[in-house]
Amino acid sequence: MKKYQLLLVIALVFALPIIIAKLMLHQQWYQGGVTNRGQLLQPTVTVAELAIPQTWQLIYWLPSTCDTACQGALFNLRQVPQAAGADSVRLQSVVLVDHLNTMSATLLQGLAQRQVDMSLQQKIAQLKYGLATIYIADPHGNMVMAYPLVAGEQAILMQGKDVLRDLKRLLKVSKIG
Repeated sequence: MKKYQLLLVIALVFALPIIIAKLMLHQQWYQGGVTNRGQLLQPTVTVAELAIPQTWQLIYWLPSTCDTACQGALFNLRQVPQAAGADSVRLQSVVLVDHLNTMSATLLQGLAQRQVDMSLQQKIAQLKYGLATIYIADPHGNMVMAYPLVAGEQAILMQGKDVLRDLKRLLKVSKIG
């Protein structure tokens, strides 16, 4: 009888951790480690008009009136490519505007502007995070990450650091641009 008890104890020692791990994963008690700071878009949204070969993009839709959150987004769009260092040649900030937008040139100084039609605006507006968001797009025009706008000076600075951190990681592992 002792042989069988010893065999049962040995089997439990090896099987119990596997059973517990399977149970934790199946019941979703374990949250896997997440390294990205922005919101990953699942599935990615492809916008062919935004594709620029060998260039990752920070994309922001400029509203008709620019409040503090908008100004913070424009600040981050200017600062992040500069802070990317050597990778700044692989990165471009793009502000999407419609033909009715009459923002001052000084507000958009140093940023690439692209006039887009209403269909693209509606496509972006239907996304989970909407228009009030900074998006990261890959060289194929796939919008892969979103950073909803924040208010407050400290929050804007932290968002810029988060965007930079995620971008550096994307640029490091990217084979397409």
